[in-house]
Parts: sequence; C-alpha cells; structure tokens
Amino acid sequence: MAAARRQSKLLTYTFSSDITRSMKTSEYRLFVTKQQHALLVQCLRESRLLYNEMLAITKAQYEEKGTFPSKYDLTRIFAGRGGEHVPATTVQMLADRLTKSLKRFLACKELALKVGFPRFKKGNQWHSLQLRQYGKDAYVHEDKKHLIVPKKLGHFLKIKVHRKIEGRPKTVHLVLRADGHWYALIVCETEPQSTHLPSICTHAAVGIDVGLKSFLTDSEGNTVPNPRFYRTSQKTLRRKQRQLSRRKKGSQRRRKAAKNVAKTHLKINRQRRDHHFKTARPYAQGYQRIVVEDLAICHMVKNHHLATSIMDASWGAFLAILSAKAASAGHEVIRVNPRFTSQKCHQCGQIVHKSLSVRTHLCPFCGYVADRDVNAAKNILLAGARPSGVNVSQ
Repeated sequence: MAAARRQSKLLTYTFSSDITRSMKTSEYRLFVTKQQHALLVQCLRESRLLYNEMLAITKAQYEEKGTFPSKYDLTRIFAGRGGEHVPATTVQMLADRLTKSLKRFLACKELALKVGFPRFKKGNQWHSLQLRQYGKDAYVHEDKKHLIVPKKLGHFLKIKVHRKIEGRPKTVHLVLRADGHWYALIVCETEPQSTHLPSICTHAAVGIDVGLKSFLTDSEGNTVPNPRFYRTSQKTLRRKQRQLSRRKKGSQRRRKAAKNVAKTHLKINRQRRDHHFKTARPYAQGYQRIVVEDLAICHMVKNHHLATSIMDASWGAFLAILSAKAASAGHEVIRVNPRFTSQKCHQCGQIVHKSLSVRTHLCPFCGYVADRDVNAAKNILLAGARPSGVNVSQ
C-alpha cells in the first residue's frame, strides 16, 4: 500500500519538443460516492459507444471515398450527442482521440511499421474520461478537498491533494483503475530548469549499464539490485489465473476473478514504477550528464530465453523516467551505441569476447580486472563524453 501511495504521487512525465516548456502529469485519488460512481461509469459506457460510432463512420467514409473525416467534421456530426451522461467537451475530446489514433496509424504505415487500424473498444478496454480545459470543465476547489467537474459526472468529487500542483494545469483525465478506485490525472505545463546549464553546473557525469543480475551498475562501481517484481508474484498470479480459467465464461464469478487478476498486475506495475522513480531520482539530481545505452529492447525480447526477465526489469520505462526527471532538473541523458560496450576493455581498448555467464572482465592484453558491468558502464561514459573544444555555454 505504501508503494501504491508513493506511486500515485507522480504518474508520468511527458516532455514536448519545445525546450521552453514541458508537460507534467500528477495523479490524485478520488473518493466518490455510490451515486457519483454510477454517473462516472455510465459516462464511461456512453463515451465508449460514441467513440465506436465515430470509428464506424470513419471506416465507412474511408471505404467510400478513401479519406478520413477530420476532427472538426466528427465534432460537428456528434454535436449534442452527449445526452444526459456525457459532457459536450468530452465528446469533442473523443473526436480528438480518434483523430490522433488515425494520425499515428498513418505515420507508422509510412515508416513500414506493423501496426493495426484503430479498433472498436470493448468495455474492459475503456477506462478514462478526458475533460478538455482545466478551470472551465474541471478544477480543484479552493478548499483543496474537492474536484469540480460537470454535473453529469457528479459535480463535487472528493479528492486527496497529497502534493502541490506544480505548473499551470491544462487538462484533466478521470481514470478508473483495476483496484476499483477513480483517479484524477492533472496535466500541467511547467517552466524549464535553467540553473544547471552545462556551463555552470558542477555536477559530474556518470555512465549507467542496465542489466538483469543487477538492475543497473554505474561507472563509479555502485549497483542497484534487480527486485524482479513479476517473478516474485508469479506464484500468486498462477493461482489466480487458474481460478479464472475454471470460471464459466460470461458469469459474474468470472468477472470477479478477472478483476482479481487485474489487481495483481496493477500492484506489480505500481511496485515497478515506484522502484524506477526512486532509482532515477538520485542520478537525475546528482549528475549533470547521464550516459546510457540506446537499447533496441523490442528486438531483444524476440525469441529470447531472457525475454520475461527483460520485460520484468522494464528498462525502457526506467530510461524514459530517468530522461524526464533529468530534464526537469536541468540535466541531460545521452544515449550511445551499445556495440561492444561489454566486450571492450576500458583500460586499453582491446576487444575481449566473453559470454553472458562470465561476470568478470579479465583483459589478457593489459591485465585489467573489473566487474563486467562496471567495465561496461565506464565504456558507456567514455562513449558519451563531449569532444574537446565543444562549446557548452548553452
């Protein structure tokens, strides 16, 4: 429970390409009454049906004319369709949501990536409502105890503001998690950190090598153990999933068992993200330049006997969190080519081939002996070093 509360403090960081601003999302627990929960669930259901209807119209137009309707066309067609359960701004955001999905599909198609066309959503695939504009459609009351939303959604929702809202709030998402609780995700625009520019920052640089035996090892010899949250919960998951498979399809007991499995997965995800944030914070705040490997994780997990362990470690999510927290602290994360970082000797530069089972680097050329991961972390740091003469005033 403590890990879940710490995780709820800060869900994700998302930074825009514009260096003058960044977006930060904070998550707060909502305590709704039975009547408010019923209104929110009804809005969730109706908004999903509207989204599916928008997608049906989009598919029909594409088959007939070979074009997609724009966001404004969908908004015009579905104006006033919210009824007594869905706010008008939420209907507008449904059109925006579908349009963004289509744009991502077309962008991936141009890059020859294997992606599918946007699909119709089932009830267990739709868990969030978006309120377009903070301050107009939703806002935190001045008593800091209630979230004001449209009357169709319950109007006064009790909220636990356990931390100060940082930045200027832009929009709000209402999300129903697998634990049965509602959460408010408030997206804020924040100012960039300018007190740690490379020209004036006194913090050192560090290289980080992520792995499976140890979650990470840095160039200074420090290691972080791998918690393996999924592996340690496999026994519980196995029991709950067997229980789920015994239940009759479509029955109430099967739905209850499915929720029980989802709760376990939610707990594992919260434990993992809590560990990622706690691990990333000291590095993001204590080092000006953090060098990591640019890993192709999607290729590493294909037909690999270590795929489950790699996904359990979730290196990609950790590096994304590390990059975001470093940017918020005015520091930077550099990704380098991972080629030969584990095989190359840091002392003399010679290639020393060794299998994954060999955990000590022993160079036959210069006699340098070090832990395999420490040697790799030092090579990573060296690969990300700035060339001499580079101007770092900006």
